[in-house]
Amino acid sequence: MKFNYKARTKGGKLQKGSIDASSREAALHTLEKYELFIISLNEAGKENIFSRNITLGRISPDDIAIFTRQLSVMLKAGISPVKALRAQVAQIENPDFREKIVKIAEKVEGGSSLSQVFSLFPKVFNQFFVTVIKSGEATGKVADSLNYLADHLERENALRKKIKGAMIYPAFVIAVFIGVIFLAAFFIIPKLTEVLKVFEGDLPWSTKAVMYFSDFIKGGGWIFLLLLVIVIFLLPRFVKKSEKYKKIYDKIILKLPIIGNFQKKVYLAQISENLSVLIASGLPITQALNIVEGIVNNTVYKEIVHEAGENVSKGEKISSVLASYPDKIPSFVFQMISTGEETGQLDKTLMDIVRFYRREIEQITDNLSTILEPVLILFLGIGVAILAVSVFIPLFKMGLGGM
Repeated sequence: MKFNYKARTKGGKLQKGSIDASSREAALHTLEKYELFIISLNEAGKENIFSRNITLGRISPDDIAIFTRQLSVMLKAGISPVKALRAQVAQIENPDFREKIVKIAEKVEGGSSLSQVFSLFPKVFNQFFVTVIKSGEATGKVADSLNYLADHLERENALRKKIKGAMIYPAFVIAVFIGVIFLAAFFIIPKLTEVLKVFEGDLPWSTKAVMYFSDFIKGGGWIFLLLLVIVIFLLPRFVKKSEKYKKIYDKIILKLPIIGNFQKKVYLAQISENLSVLIASGLPITQALNIVEGIVNNTVYKEIVHEAGENVSKGEKISSVLASYPDKIPSFVFQMISTGEETGQLDKTLMDIVRFYRREIEQITDNLSTILEPVLILFLGIGVAILAVSVFIPLFKMGLGGM
């Protein structure tokens, strides 16, 4: 069998070619003997246009979690970091991620530590990731640190997917409703308008409104509405880039009736878990709080964590700071943290908080469709009722006039 390969030499030079081997594993083994870092290896004739040098430009959280888990298992088995990284290169499907791991393997082979090399790719491996690895290197437990990270990343990814999955049904229903409205405005209402123009009496205001809306959409108004939807969708992203407006946005989000309470639970679970993993890795609490501050995406909670870090450096407890924010931090949280501080098991009590909130978050996401279903039905019902009343009442009156 013939295999086409793309690899990098020890010096970092890109090399392409083909090799004859009995299997893919045999081809990999042969190429590794020549000290090549494999980027891609495909059976000749089986490549397609979609598999050639195509990258989506984005490394997913799942890619990082799988890589971390596999690297942890290999290091625990006693495989050297360089060999473990080389083995990972052959398995990673994302070309962009594969290139980065090749560079990481090269630098590790050159004598750099894992934490030093991972820190060169901050968009892929954030400060939290690098710090946990660094703590593992200091204690001689890199494999355990990677295992902590893999557990953490897998939990975060599962939660993210659950939240996104819960939003699919409402988004689909709203999209279908908007699509029906536009179809009615383009094709159904114009036909009825021709009939209603012969109606001698005054048309109801709802009928006039529907007719004006149809004329507006057909006259190019759909472009304006499409731009409006795009602006509404992209506005939060632009707002978050401005420090001033992001702070206002974050405060508003937390005050919204249902969404605000849900967001609080998500942020509290995130802060607790990140802090727990860092403390369990052997990091001092002040340093752990500084790192968590950089990870939290909400400015309100970022400021609370910052204040906690400053006060802890002065000799105070985390719980004493959290107690001064009863509207943001429930009493349950700072009482649990206070207990952890007194017993010296803060990392474990933090994980208890995480488990508590994750159960609540999962319940909310599981019940989200049930909660939103009546609201969506009411929303759709009102829309259909307005359309029906606007169209059929004049037609009904015309029928009575004819009789």
